[in-house]
Amino acid sequence: MGQSSVKKHTAEGSFSSSIKSELAGLKVRRYSDALSLLSAFTLAIGSLRFVKQSASWGVHYSLKSKEAIDLASKLISNHFGLECRISEVKHERLNAQYYELLAFGEGTNEFMLKTGLMTHDSNGERSFLSAVPQDVLKTETQSKMFVRGLFLACGMATQPEKAYHLEFVLSNEDIAKTLNEILSAHGIEPKRSKRKSSTVIYIKEGEKLEDLLAYIGASEAMMRVSNERIVKQAINKANRDVNCINANIVRSMDAAQKQIEDIELVLKTFAKNELSNELRAVAEKRAQNLEMTLSDLADELGIGRSAVNYRLKKLSNLAKRIRNGEEIN
Repeated sequence: MGQSSVKKHTAEGSFSSSIKSELAGLKVRRYSDALSLLSAFTLAIGSLRFVKQSASWGVHYSLKSKEAIDLASKLISNHFGLECRISEVKHERLNAQYYELLAFGEGTNEFMLKTGLMTHDSNGERSFLSAVPQDVLKTETQSKMFVRGLFLACGMATQPEKAYHLEFVLSNEDIAKTLNEILSAHGIEPKRSKRKSSTVIYIKEGEKLEDLLAYIGASEAMMRVSNERIVKQAINKANRDVNCINANIVRSMDAAQKQIEDIELVLKTFAKNELSNELRAVAEKRAQNLEMTLSDLADELGIGRSAVNYRLKKLSNLAKRIRNGEEIN
């Protein structure tokens, strides 16, 4: 199997991984934007780990997406000067491949403070109670980068051919609140639920899913959802049209069958000279042509459509009176 075939299979097999691959391939040039993305990424899945080689603390990340790990490593190295080591880990029980990133060096404390993994308490002392730093949400672009970083770290999306569903699984309530506020401010009202100890911010509507993907820069993924929505809407409309046509046919056949039953009762009850020629002509023509429309019957009889309809109604009223046992003169 060629490289292009492998890429196609991967994208089709996991919509989440294809979105992350697309996002990880986008350029992040400014320090402020890199900081916003790394803050979200770090607050979502970063943790403190002791590095034996340097006898110091570092920041550890673990993720299935190699592209996302590579991007974080590049941004951390370029903008914060930390040493980054990536390793590949096979999870035997889950039969899954993970990639781990360990970032460490002299600037680790500054990195943790700026991304929010480390904060200052009321006394100015450093604390490991994480929080979203205000500096990472100063501009519109930074907000987009923050949401992009969250999806890279903890986002998941179902293939649009199956369902419209995208979610962020967050262990930090401060991040969940921030994400909810950012999306709501842009008309992408998400829903939220609890899953064990995590908060899940999610979207289950196709239009909102398109808006979110466009907002974070995943234009290819957005087009895939848009195309799928167009196809589904066309199929749904076609199904509705077919159902409507079938329902009309059923109603017409039911009405025609009722007319036949009424006509048979009237013809059976009245002798030939007891029923006007006009009514008998319509009655006999309808009885012989169940499938004909009123217009077709009118053409056959050489009269107007309204006249046919009037006489059929009159026959129906006669049948009703017969069934009710009324005396008919």
